[in-house]
Amino acid sequence: MKLLWLLLIAVLPCQAAMTITRELIAPEHVAPGQPVRVAVTFWTDTWFNPPPEWPDFPVENGTLLTTASPNQLLTRREGSTSWSGVRMERQIAAWDQGMLRLPATEITLSGAGQAPVTVPLPALEKAVTWPEDVQQPDHFLPASGLSLSQKINLYHSSGDNTLRAGDVVERVVTVRASDVAAAQIPPLLYAIAGTHTQRLTPVSQPITTGRGETTGTQRTETLRYLPVDAGVVTLPPVRLRWWDTTHQQWQVAELPGSTYPVAAPKAAGAEAALRGEIHTPAWLTTLQAAAVIAAAWLLFFFRRALLRSGRFLFRRWHRFWHPLSLPGQIPENRSK
Repeated sequence: MKLLWLLLIAVLPCQAAMTITRELIAPEHVAPGQPVRVAVTFWTDTWFNPPPEWPDFPVENGTLLTTASPNQLLTRREGSTSWSGVRMERQIAAWDQGMLRLPATEITLSGAGQAPVTVPLPALEKAVTWPEDVQQPDHFLPASGLSLSQKINLYHSSGDNTLRAGDVVERVVTVRASDVAAAQIPPLLYAIAGTHTQRLTPVSQPITTGRGETTGTQRTETLRYLPVDAGVVTLPPVRLRWWDTTHQQWQVAELPGSTYPVAAPKAAGAEAALRGEIHTPAWLTTLQAAAVIAAAWLLFFFRRALLRSGRFLFRRWHRFWHPLSLPGQIPENRSK
């Protein structure tokens, strides 16, 4: 009987210990729009069933961003107990100065075949302040790193590579910024006098690491200028003032402007197709030259075989089109 009770106790499911911790990871100085991280770690001394999910909790004076970091697996040991953890991180940002606050809350954890466990989480908060000398709060751009690049494309309606009225000057500006959302990057290109403009939809894409973690945003802005009269088209310099959250100072990213003379349009009809400047890359020219040299070498190496094949084909062709007559096969005198 005692053995039976021991077996029953042995097969009973063990009550797993579960808990959760929360922390706010932020630098000493935080500016509005600068994302900070919230880390939530689920702990258990067995295994997670079902897998943990991001809990819902309120955020005061801030917004939980949609960018997510890959989960991390952790372990720790307390006394004779080994804990396994799953760490989840999200970004939050405050859009005005004040106190970014995560109020105290309670999270209920549940597992298969176990009673729910309620864990209290203390409040977390971080002061958010504007840096000095903010000129345009609506265009304030905090970033840990930022770079600008541009490309100018000229599209001609004639084949003489002359920019004429009615042609297109396309300017493409790309911004790469770390710890920035796409909506925070202000527009950089504007219309200029003496031209019509066509603005293409900006293209934004996240900058990710090999682990799939989002570290920033790349935004490409394209504006096409169409000169209406002969003269000069001057593209102004691009200047972007941003707050360096790493060094806590203002930085200015700049792109140079450029000037293009515009000739009068040709009297070739208004429906001339625009042709862009196409430059053949050096590697393609080298590849074509190598292909020509290889073909010439093959022709020289197999010249005798090719010559014999040509003679054979010529004889076959000549025999087909010049059949031999067979005398005496057709009767010459026929009785009527």
